[in-house]
Amino acid sequence: MKNLLNTELVKDKLQELGLSQTELSKKIGLSRQAVSKWFTGDQFPRPDKLLKLARILDLGFKDLVIKERDGTEPIIAFRKKARHKIPDGYIEKARNMGTMLETLLPYLPFDNLSQPSSLIDPKDEYDYIQRVVKSVRNDAGISDESVVDFHNLLGLFLSRHAVLVPVLWGDKEHHENALHIYLPSSRTTWIYLNLDCKAPDFKFWMAHELGHVYAPGLISEETSDEAEDFADHFAGALLFPESMALREYKHLCRIRSVQMIIRCICDRAEELGISPVTVYTEANRFAEHHGKRPISLNSPNQIYQVMTNFNKKYGTVGQQLFDNSEPSPSQYINSSREQFKSPIFDAVREYIKEGDKSPGFLQSILSIPLLDAHGIYEALC
Repeated sequence: MKNLLNTELVKDKLQELGLSQTELSKKIGLSRQAVSKWFTGDQFPRPDKLLKLARILDLGFKDLVIKERDGTEPIIAFRKKARHKIPDGYIEKARNMGTMLETLLPYLPFDNLSQPSSLIDPKDEYDYIQRVVKSVRNDAGISDESVVDFHNLLGLFLSRHAVLVPVLWGDKEHHENALHIYLPSSRTTWIYLNLDCKAPDFKFWMAHELGHVYAPGLISEETSDEAEDFADHFAGALLFPESMALREYKHLCRIRSVQMIIRCICDRAEELGISPVTVYTEANRFAEHHGKRPISLNSPNQIYQVMTNFNKKYGTVGQQLFDNSEPSPSQYINSSREQFKSPIFDAVREYIKEGDKSPGFLQSILSIPLLDAHGIYEALC
């Protein structure tokens, strides 16, 4: 990302203050020619001169500087919770993480002579998404009636050169469960999966991120809502495709009691290892697409209350992986490598050896407290 001086604003402010470029250059302590290069875009002020300029014009950094994106900076997609707005500062932090991840690329075990293909023209349309997930299932050797399990999803990520980074970030209020960083220059994807989330939802969040992997072209600030909708619908269709939704819809239509409908939805969800919300949503997406009446509950939000009660029977993914205890740095590293087939810590180890990096590097790329970073650093070295 390139910084540019907001020259139009600076010119307006100079006119308002009655200052010429010559007078401005004298106040800053530079030649007129040097300051002139700021206005032509040939040079950008050094930090100390930018600070002086800000003080003279009484302008803030955000007013003075325009950030021009060059198409190579990291692209961020968040698995949002209830469509809460993600703070700008958090997105910039994630972009900085992506920039630092670029340094690990030479240490990844991927074939650098070719790149996985992506969808040519991804769109959030029911029939299109059903065709896509049928193709994805076929490529992975999964029939329409088979359960998509964790290992199936893991294999699909690995085949797409995606690096999974399991993290223990706790319960996030507004942007929990996953962070997706795509690096356009290398066409690599880094997906942070929060293990501090309920197990029944974990496959959906993985499948959601997989949807982003197949359609990286949708991930941008301009199309963020479209990208999130596509990934949500891809995930639901992959885990509960149309053939399953048709059979479930017919079954639920024969039931008159709402409580029995809920019980059947939960039984089906437990059988497939997915959330009741996925079963209910996909059955009704099928109904809507084919012009049929939806499966109705007592209220629009009742299915989410059902999900809350359903999830109480399960712990978090991290609790299941680490037997309800806090993992040691070595256990965490080994789980990342063995359970998630993640190359990140092998890459970090090699990078640290060659670059003599400090624990602060781990703190930055994992977004964890420095004390935790020290523990992982010692376990790696």
